[in-house]
Amino acid sequence: MSRLGDSERADARTITVTVTFFADLRRFLPRGADGPQRYTVREGATLADLLAAIGIAPDAELTAAVDGELAAQGTPLADGADVMLLSPIEGGAAAGGEATS
Repeated sequence: MSRLGDSERADARTITVTVTFFADLRRFLPRGADGPQRYTVREGATLADLLAAIGIAPDAELTAAVDGELAAQGTPLADGADVMLLSPIEGGAAAGGEATS
């Protein structure tokens, strides 16, 4: 599992997905890169497999969406999938307008 452009075994079936990193998860962007990144993973890969290929720990707290839908780590990926990775949101407004943490 690698970034697009790395050499791949000719007999391995792969798919390519586009990943957009938000907030502090941008630290996983390749050095010098900006914007959405394309990754190549094996056919049948799940979101968890993609996260591992990127170097994100399995227990990392994040919110993920695949093709605009919230996704769990077991969500299978399809060729051309659009994956968004977001940091969990903390805080917000409670009843009465008080901030929560």
